[in-house]
Amino acid sequence: MKKLEKIKTWIGLFVNRPYIPEKLQKAKGPLLLHISDTPQEIYSYILLLVKAVNPSYIIHTGDLVDNIKLEICPQEIEGYRSSLKRFVSQLEGCSKASIYYVMGNHDKAEIVQGVSERGIVMLEGHIMIEGIQFYVSHYHLEEEVKSQYYLFGHSFKPSSYKIHQQIGLNGVEGINVIDLGTQQIHRLPYPFGTNQFRKMEQRKIGL
Repeated sequence: MKKLEKIKTWIGLFVNRPYIPEKLQKAKGPLLLHISDTPQEIYSYILLLVKAVNPSYIIHTGDLVDNIKLEICPQEIEGYRSSLKRFVSQLEGCSKASIYYVMGNHDKAEIVQGVSERGIVMLEGHIMIEGIQFYVSHYHLEEEVKSQYYLFGHSFKPSSYKIHQQIGLNGVEGINVIDLGTQQIHRLPYPFGTNQFRKMEQRKIGL
């Protein structure tokens, strides 16, 4: 990334407004946005990013309200429902993208289905988008999965990779934007404090 774009990116993170790199601004698309493990504290940033990028597809690989560890604290179900409803309604309201919600270990599929008006709720599996095959899952499975792209979240491991003909993209490390026309991948950072809100170990953001 160019030095000026690094500076603009950090300024954007500081003021909580995403900076869109020049190459991504010029991308012809269609674009696919991949996010994962989103605490409610970063919802406003994600919504601004969606409006700025204007993706045709959004894939969320789970833990939609990641500040609430529902698997560990099921008594927080109403807080989860309230935050989820706000996020999903705003996300679906600000974008015409086709949206896929992949369930994480801290999600409840029936609640997501109940608050979503047009999103596709799924556990994991293959999906075909613009003639490109994706495998989407909250976890990265150890067994071999045949697909061109493997989108996942949940943990920092494994990092994003390219092995043979498969590209694996970790949605916890950063926000992934794929230009489906050229298959160029753009990696954008989450806002400051995201990992603390996720209650995950701090990790330096690479720009």
